[in-house]
Amino acid sequence: MKKAFCVIVCAFALGSLPSFSYVYTSEAFVISGSSVRSLIDENCASVSGGVLKTVYDGREYTRNVKKRSQVHTGDELVDYFTEMALEETELNINKNGVFAAGANWPTAWTRDMSYAVSLSLSFLFPETVEKSLESRVENGIILQDTGSGGSYPVSTDRIVWGSAAYEYALVKQDDVYFQKVYDVITSTISYDFNVNYDSRLQLFRGETSFLDWREQTYPRWMDSIYIAESCALGTNVLYYSAMKNAASIAERFNRDEEAHLWNSRAESLRNAIISHFWISEKKYFGAYLISNIDTVLYQGYETLGESLAVLYDVADNGDFLSIINAVKPGKWGMSVVAPQLSAVPPYHNDAVWPFVQGFRGLAAKKAGDAAVCENEFAAMLYCAAMFRSFKENYVASKCTEDTQTNSDRQLWSDAAFLAYIYRILCGIEPRSDGIAVSPLVFDSFTDGITAKGVSIGNTVLNLHISGNGGTVVSFMVNGKTVPNDYVIPYNSGTVSVEIYVEKSQLYKNSYAAAKEKTFAFNADDVQPAVPLASVSMEKNKAFISWKQKNADGFTVMKDGAVFAKTTDRSITVRGGKNAAVYSVTAVSSDSVPVLPGTFVRVESAANTVLLEAENADVSGGFIAQEDSLDPVKAAVSYDLEKVVSNYGKYVKEWGAEEGDFITFTFNAKKDGLYAIDFRFKNGHGPVNTGEKCAVRAVLADGELVRRIAFPQQGGWASWAFSAPVTVRLSKGTHTITLASDSFCYTQHHKLNDIYVDLVRVSRIEPIESR
Repeated sequence: MKKAFCVIVCAFALGSLPSFSYVYTSEAFVISGSSVRSLIDENCASVSGGVLKTVYDGREYTRNVKKRSQVHTGDELVDYFTEMALEETELNINKNGVFAAGANWPTAWTRDMSYAVSLSLSFLFPETVEKSLESRVENGIILQDTGSGGSYPVSTDRIVWGSAAYEYALVKQDDVYFQKVYDVITSTISYDFNVNYDSRLQLFRGETSFLDWREQTYPRWMDSIYIAESCALGTNVLYYSAMKNAASIAERFNRDEEAHLWNSRAESLRNAIISHFWISEKKYFGAYLISNIDTVLYQGYETLGESLAVLYDVADNGDFLSIINAVKPGKWGMSVVAPQLSAVPPYHNDAVWPFVQGFRGLAAKKAGDAAVCENEFAAMLYCAAMFRSFKENYVASKCTEDTQTNSDRQLWSDAAFLAYIYRILCGIEPRSDGIAVSPLVFDSFTDGITAKGVSIGNTVLNLHISGNGGTVVSFMVNGKTVPNDYVIPYNSGTVSVEIYVEKSQLYKNSYAAAKEKTFAFNADDVQPAVPLASVSMEKNKAFISWKQKNADGFTVMKDGAVFAKTTDRSITVRGGKNAAVYSVTAVSSDSVPVLPGTFVRVESAANTVLLEAENADVSGGFIAQEDSLDPVKAAVSYDLEKVVSNYGKYVKEWGAEEGDFITFTFNAKKDGLYAIDFRFKNGHGPVNTGEKCAVRAVLADGELVRRIAFPQQGGWASWAFSAPVTVRLSKGTHTITLASDSFCYTQHHKLNDIYVDLVRVSRIEPIESR
């Protein structure tokens, strides 16, 4: 019965086969004759007369859409899904007149909406875009979506708003609006410089943009405290883009000093991204830096960050192609992360997200790799036909929709397909100097492409594109020949454009070389299990052990440097005059990137002191007693228990008022570098969502060291240690202060209270001597 219906579906299309149809063949599916067909199973679909008929997993489906598209490619299948994307985008406008994130996500999200605007919606739905952008600003600062550990500053990708708002400002062409965008971007980044900027690395801290289910892309041991300390490729690229946009607006107003400031900051950030993330031997950027006194680069491939690095010119021009082609994609498109994690169900792990395919397509076009660009387009088209909607995501290894959570008509997925139609095939690109038109027309589009009535501010474009390829060889505006790189001025009224494109040698090479490429690894490779080490001490010996097996053995790191290699699942080390951090990483014989294992600290009373909060100088909160004694201090080596005289006392509900402080007195026995962290509780919400992360300032001898995050821990039952800060102290008496100041406000300008038990001060090896 399934086979019979599949034949009927294909015949449904073939019966009225147009003179032209888009054709694409991969190892997993075929697109031809306004139909798609799997080469692996019996799934198929076709379009005729505005009706989609699909056979998927043995069931039959149909879906109609209204004809509304401005763009006509000559292929009924492609035009149908253009219309469906427009229809779904309209359905995502909620009752408040702003974009919802999708069928299952009825409210506006900074991240989802902003990426969708940047992809294509800035000029397709301008009124809704403006309302949506406005809804995600409060007190002149961009709102962060709910996220890991209570959101900001664990999650910091709210700055993506800066790219979207600038894209829309180009369309609107209004100086008042440009100034508003400038003010919001610069105010937000200026605040972030005081909260989540790492002055040593010259990078911004925070979770990888949109990859906000920590167990999906981070090692299992890495909680929100570590994530808040990490620096992510994609998030830092977004900061770079926002800074460049601020500089561009300043230049528009001839404010040279401000333009220089933001260009200088952007260039400094770009240099830091290249310095810390670029893997020269692999020719792509690593995904994120994990910090705990030292930093470790995870060399996984993060597709959105890599694509943005190309699009926003963080990467060097000569590296564009190597970045796009570093990893072999799966059969149904490039997964959002590679390699995959073992025993982790699909959502971000083992998943393709269409909006990321959109950015990858735009990056591939910019890099000149038409083959990669078309591969993602065809995969998106095939999956939309199977699932009858532009889904939030799908399983990379099976092309099914059963990820951990999924939504129909996901806004940024619709915007991604529209980006392929309007920005890639038609080549429409609003820029600071006007509207560029640089089409990329794949080989089988032989009937020409037309786009009528495309409004970009006060300019209306009527396009006709002939030929195949991505090199413009003829450009006419209102019947007159203009240079092939002509940029249409804003406010030009109605403009008729005729363009003819041809295939460059680069275009031809991208297809010819597609089957001969060599890759660092495959996107569907699975990395070894991450070692979850624990430590116990006896006298001056530390016993570090883990249960995970790996045939290729393990590398043990000490303070960021290789300490030992072993095939055992334990190692014994001696304590020293300084505290040390160890981690264990599984060895991968086939060069697949691996995540580092748990960071464990080896410390003793010889190098570490615990100072109780109830014995400190305290302003704010009150001294409280635990209901039950907790003699084992979380994550503190057992031989330090004897120096703890707490017996359950701590400072409760502290830090909710600006000016609250806890000042400890510490006697340093030697000159040296010290790591300082605080035992705390934040039970205001779960570990994976919410927006009540707390921020506090750390001062040594009255001088600000930096501010740190105290993320939500899922309840008030357990204590945790904050991220360590390092400070150089001379021998003698010092003060260490934890305080709430004017930069400790988080979402909605709130100071969230925490519980504080003690401060841990450990003498460590100077970083420069490691």
